[in-house]
Parts: sequence; structure tokens; C-alpha cells
Amino acid sequence: MKRIFILLILNAAVWSASYDPFLLETQLTLLPKIAMLEKNIVFSQSNAPVKILIAYDRGDEEAAATCTKILSTKFNGRLNAHPIALTALSFDKLEGTGAYHFIYALKGNPSQLKKLHTSGAVTALYDADQLKENGILLSIQMERTPIILINAKALRENRFSFPDSLLEIARIVP
Repeated sequence: MKRIFILLILNAAVWSASYDPFLLETQLTLLPKIAMLEKNIVFSQSNAPVKILIAYDRGDEEAAATCTKILSTKFNGRLNAHPIALTALSFDKLEGTGAYHFIYALKGNPSQLKKLHTSGAVTALYDADQLKENGILLSIQMERTPIILINAKALRENRFSFPDSLLEIARIVP
């Protein structure tokens, strides 16, 4: 019985420490701004909200709440003069994700992440190592400075259009 209890405590500690707070804040500061550079994002009205989805796996509810809090405070409720509409949903509850402009995914398995690939929204992923294999468009990796990663295949398949200046400074992942 003691072994099970210790195992549960260790598992909880691993989950809570599985996200680097600095990387999370950096990504959530830069990625929504990068997403807004996509030339084909259309708003029905000039004051229509930017719809942002935080997608997470079971057990990551606290990390998703942290992401929502970071986005709310960083942008003070507005992004590029548009109000922000934030939603956090587990991968299990994702059905029609086409209504969002930007989707940020925390850690997930390949089948969960593939759901986001077909959404038509600008997608970003916490774990840059899984960017290429899951069809997610953006991520940021920390080296000496933040490195913007863009998945070339997702860029072509979804026909996203970003300014050349962004493509010149980003690292394109084939």
C-alpha cells in the first residue's frame, strides 16, 4: 500500500514539473503574435475576438489553466486590437476545432495531435521535438535565444501565408 501511495505522489510530481515555466511563458508570449501574422486569418467584424484554444491531455488541467492565465495577463485581453476569447479543452473533448484562429497544444500523443492538424487553424505545440511528425505548424525552441520553428509540410498543406521576413528568421523544419 505504501508503494502505491509513493508511486502516486512521484507521478504527480513528474506531471507538475513536466513543463518548463520559462519556455511556456516564452511560447505563449510569441506564438499568438506569430499566428496573427498569417495573412489569411479573416475576422467577420473589425472587433471580432481572436479565438484561442489550449488543447491538453488528461492530467494537464493545471498546466492548461496556467496557459490561460498567462495569455490573459500578457495581452491584457487584446491581441492586435481584437479581444481574446480563450478556451481550454482536453483532447478527448475536441470535436470541431475549425472555429479557432490559433490552437496551442500541450503534450499529447500523435493521434491526439493529428486532430489539430486538420483544423485549419494556426497550430502550435509545446514540445518542439514532435512538431514535424504530427503536422503541427509552429513551435519555439530555446537555444541561446528563442528559435521559431515552422513545419514546412504543414505550411504547404494548409496553405498558410506568412510574411517573408518571418520565414527568413525562422528555422524551417522539412
